[in-house]
Amino acid sequence: MKDPKRLRNFWLVCLPLLMNVQAAKAQTQDQFVELQSPGGYMSYRLPDDTTQVDLTEQTQGQCRFNRTWGYDLTNSELWTNGGCGGRFKITRSYASSNDNGSNAGAAVAAVAAIAGLALLANHNRHENDRRPDYPDYPAGGGGRGGEIKVDGRLCLDVTKGNIRPGTALQVYDCNGTASQRFVVGRGGEIRVRDLCVDVERGDPRDGARVVLWSCSGSRSQRWSTRGGQIVSQLNGKCLDVENGRVRQGTPTMVWSCNRSSSQRWWW
Repeated sequence: MKDPKRLRNFWLVCLPLLMNVQAAKAQTQDQFVELQSPGGYMSYRLPDDTTQVDLTEQTQGQCRFNRTWGYDLTNSELWTNGGCGGRFKITRSYASSNDNGSNAGAAVAAVAAIAGLALLANHNRHENDRRPDYPDYPAGGGGRGGEIKVDGRLCLDVTKGNIRPGTALQVYDCNGTASQRFVVGRGGEIRVRDLCVDVERGDPRDGARVVLWSCSGSRSQRWSTRGGQIVSQLNGKCLDVENGRVRQGTPTMVWSCNRSSSQRWWW
């Protein structure tokens, strides 16, 4: 925002609102839980208002995030696997008991004002300073994306590297090519360049193929993670390898979740 007068007027309006938000904003509280894996998969039901989980102390095994422990806020689950055990801090959010209608209104107004500032700043930003609209997946932090491996061995890949709508996905030797670099959007879509990983034709049945398609925001293009599995929000089925055969060139599909090795993904 280059106009000093506009900037001054913005803060004259927003500062009082932001001060009111302090009285109405969500507050946080922490609780701790210990969860150990005897070697296999163990899970703990998270409170519905959980916002974050952190490993504060490793008590057994080797704990690596999204390898031997992780959490899924969509399904309210904390999990450990492969002998990992630890003490976990669960951060929860709850509304202040002193909230009232006027404070809530002030909060909404302040958020709207801040959103307006963000839009103005974006309008004035130089064209070459554009940032991606989604975080890097899986590495986190934007950029080129990262590999998604099945059973820790082969990479999710676009068949023959043909990044076009309708091309099926497969598993293949990891080679660092663009067809093996995936990013996830804010809505849970998994992207390769400007295309999205899709359950073909929205087919809800076991065995439906997984392909690339133009991003549309449909449920067949939204995914979540659960205990190392990648779950379709269309039908609750898991990303899998055809016939459970984790071999180079095998196509991918969705199948009822069963925790088999062909449904275990690392990133």
